Amino acid sequence: MDDIDYKDVAKDIISLNVKYYNTIGNGYKYFKPKGVVRVYSKNYNDILKRTNNYYYLYVDVVSYYYKTNQKISNKESNLYYYDKLSNKNKNGYLKIKKMDNDGLFVILYYNYSKIQCYTDEENLKQAILDMSYIVSSMNFNDSLLKKMYEKGELSSKDEVFKLFDNKNKEGNFLEYIKEYDKYDETEESEEIKLEVTTTKSTTTESKKEETTTKDNKKETTTTSSETTTTSSN
Repeated sequence: MDDIDYKDVAKDIISLNVKYYNTIGNGYKYFKPKGVVRVYSKNYNDILKRTNNYYYLYVDVVSYYYKTNQKISNKESNLYYYDKLSNKNKNGYLKIKKMDNDGLFVILYYNYSKIQCYTDEENLKQAILDMSYIVSSMNFNDSLLKKMYEKGELSSKDEVFKLFDNKNKEGNFLEYIKEYDKYDETEESEEIKLEVTTTKSTTTESKKEETTTKDNKKETTTTSSETTTTSSN
């Protein structure tokens, strides 16, 4: 890969059709290159690190389960680099934005997976290499996802993913990195989270409402009976 330009890295890695893996998540698994360490994992979110590069991964198992068409972002103005990615029936894109401090914000979306990284020109190719291996090797556990769905543990199609506040703006990304760079693996972070709407929770709420309604009816009936008895006396 030493002689390959950063613009060609993603396409070259994706064309390899990587079939092996060494990292397991909640209903998915993937390959992370040597030197990359996963430092956090919760729900469908992983944070990985190589030296000074942090990779923030979100795996959209819900869209995969429902076979929702992947939305490919169009090219924006004033981008450092943009390219669409495609291999067989899988599509995606690589987007790089230049930051005010000359840093680079890299977004790679492919195979129902979105991974982001803030880096610089010196480490750009390595970042794209790592990110490409991760998303291109993504493999889903269909039987497990089916069981999760049947148990009501799989989020609905209306799942909302929030990586950062304020609609995932890059400014907050930089602030987040500074904060998360102090990460302690013994502490559970709540910075990356999923806001989900599950069938299970909806059912529970409905049952609570039904119980409350029945209780109210009972109280009304009892009161009416007592009033009638008093009047008769």
